[in-house]
Amino acid sequence: MALVAVGVVVASGSGANSGTPPAKPLAEAIADSLAGPQIAGISARIEFTNRLLPSTGFGGQDPLMAGGSGRLWASNKSAVRIELQSEAGGGDVEIVARGNKLWLYHAASNTVYKTTMAPDKSGNGAKTPPTVAAVKRVLRQLGSDATISGALGDNVAGRPAYSTRIAPKAKGGLVGGADVTWDAANGAPLRVAVFARGQNDPVIAIEATEVSFGPVDPSVFAIRPPAGAKVEELSAASNGGKPKKGKKPARPVTGLRAAKAAAPFNVSAPATLGQRKRSAVTAVGRGAKTKVIVRYGKGLGAITVIESVASKTHAAPTSARSKNSEHDAIQIPTAKIGSAQAIALGTPLGSIVSFTRGRVHYVVIGSVTQQDALAAARGL
Repeated sequence: MALVAVGVVVASGSGANSGTPPAKPLAEAIADSLAGPQIAGISARIEFTNRLLPSTGFGGQDPLMAGGSGRLWASNKSAVRIELQSEAGGGDVEIVARGNKLWLYHAASNTVYKTTMAPDKSGNGAKTPPTVAAVKRVLRQLGSDATISGALGDNVAGRPAYSTRIAPKAKGGLVGGADVTWDAANGAPLRVAVFARGQNDPVIAIEATEVSFGPVDPSVFAIRPPAGAKVEELSAASNGGKPKKGKKPARPVTGLRAAKAAAPFNVSAPATLGQRKRSAVTAVGRGAKTKVIVRYGKGLGAITVIESVASKTHAAPTSARSKNSEHDAIQIPTAKIGSAQAIALGTPLGSIVSFTRGRVHYVVIGSVTQQDALAAARGL
């Protein structure tokens, strides 16, 4: 959701009248939408849909787990705030991103999750809007793997808008496609929805129901989580910071033989897994923190196996309920992988299996059914 909001503030343009915009070729509709002056900020009411997890056993009243409504603010100063409420009384969720700092407050468990994002290296200078020819080149590249509809006239939150459907041509796994709708006058995303294969209702969607463009008071982003909340520090998604003095960052190692030599554990990488051929092997990190990533197949339907040295955080689940079950009522689905107890979670868009065998921890993830993910895990 934060990425969608960031996408809003880098769009360009100004106001528009209600109604449906005139028909245009897709490339022209995109280029024209991005051709106006820069937006100073956005304020919007939003609806968030989440049908990834079953409503029972996964905190069905939680607005992150089951969806909810709320508000979004974003400025062109790298600041975003999203708040969500559950109509069923599951507690609020607050997300604030300022610069490279991001925190999420989960009221039901009274917990704050904090992380530092990778630094933005794109620069802050003015950028020339893309030409129709440039947009056509991007669409041709995307069209080699996906089917893209034309620009369909729409109206979202009282704004004239264009919408397009993107669907994988082949090897898309469980993903059926995605709808993207943007403001015809300024390119701001107004609705993004992801569909599972064979389903008409979106699995995940975020949509603006009311929206206005203009400067946002900086005090909107100056809020802090409650002082008594538990704080969880999450590792950064990218090693964007400087390496420790005297040490160079480890470069990824590619190839099965090189990855086996770099790993401090026995790498399991059969030639085929889940009826897919091994397509890539990469080792990242160094020493005991080395992870080996083995990919099987291609496209969205590929299966990825992540192997690492087992630690105390990878201990087998001893209960079907989470540690915070008194707050979130979440049940953790488990399964057997040989003699190992595994976490096995299936969703309409993909599945993940996590287990430890010996001194090695395995994560199997892919846009496949839970049954297929378990079969792949048992093939390691």
